[in-house]
Amino acid sequence: MADSRYNLSQLFKSAFGINSPIFITQPLSKEQKETFDYRGIEMITDYHKSEATSWMGTPIIGLLKFKGGTYKRYNSRGVLEDRQMLDFTLPPATLFSFRRAKNITKTNLLGSNGTVKEIFGFDDWIIEAKGLAIDTPEMSATDQIKILEEWENLASSIEIKGGLFTNKNINAITIDDYREESVQGSPGIIPFSMTLSSDESIVLILPDVND
Repeated sequence: MADSRYNLSQLFKSAFGINSPIFITQPLSKEQKETFDYRGIEMITDYHKSEATSWMGTPIIGLLKFKGGTYKRYNSRGVLEDRQMLDFTLPPATLFSFRRAKNITKTNLLGSNGTVKEIFGFDDWIIEAKGLAIDTPEMSATDQIKILEEWENLASSIEIKGGLFTNKNINAITIDDYREESVQGSPGIIPFSMTLSSDESIVLILPDVND
């Protein structure tokens, strides 16, 4: 049986240039190690509960699931048609970063320092996703990327589920940009990156004509 272990920190560095620091808990000197007494310290057991478990048995924190359902997609003639999609969870080795701007109008004041700021609202959340599709016993990396490309081809927002997103009230996203990479000498590993935008449905309330 082939060795299925992966050095994820090295793979992220090769694909995206992301360095994972190595923390050394003990000094490199030959002095006698200091002993500590940890009696009486309580352990927090519910901190960062995992949302799922990978096929290797490792906990997954911060997963993103695309909810299945009926979505719109352009066919070869450029006509929108319905497309039935199944649930799809992004590969466990996926990193997310979030940023959001405020819509602020600033007015200069004559004879005074600073500006008057009027906050009208918030812009969309911009999510940068960088991940690695890795061969697993259930699905190859190539098949994972094929399914991800089907979601990328949709012409509508995507309903999602995930703790990191729910905490920010993000229930749907759009895929603004998609990119695939390659790692030399690793045919079973396909790096990918996406730029996502949060999407919030706007309900138009029409006035009653009888009022």
